[in-house]
Amino acid sequence: MLDILDFEKTLALADALAEASDRIAAGEKVTGPAADRYVAAAAEFSARYRGGFASKGQLKSLRQNPRLQIFEDPQALLTCNLDPYKALCDVDLAVGGKPSLRTPNWNRCNPVCANISRTDTHIQRARDQLTEINADCEDPLAPYPLRRRLELCRISKEETIQEHEAAPGPAMNDRDIP
Repeated sequence: MLDILDFEKTLALADALAEASDRIAAGEKVTGPAADRYVAAAAEFSARYRGGFASKGQLKSLRQNPRLQIFEDPQALLTCNLDPYKALCDVDLAVGGKPSLRTPNWNRCNPVCANISRTDTHIQRARDQLTEINADCEDPLAPYPLRRRLELCRISKEETIQEHEAAPGPAMNDRDIP
């Protein structure tokens, strides 16, 4: 059973890396503290693993490569480029211990974490959510506490969008293009 779980994790990782490569190839802007790592991971994946049959050893190599650890959660509006020593979501690291995460803890995701990168796709999702929030805020029957919470959510999403639009993407050169 553990072999199947490892295989599924590796497939999810390969899918996230292939999607990252496709986004970059399509010209999407990548921003955030881990933008360079995101681009480098997509380029390395494309050069080493994409489009071919992978043996068990190659799958294990992909799964264990610390440079290729990216995790996508559509609800989070970001990609986590997990470096366990920088993960603000790791409870053990927060209390001065050694990192214990193998995957991000989405419930404790911190917006100032050094593992975050965003693409234009994430920002479009944020815009879509912003449209929904604006519609909900205009509902005259919504109770004040709910409207206030939605307003705070709107401010957060607007800041995320503005930061992405204002930031330059990572420097790309010919070797980074998958």
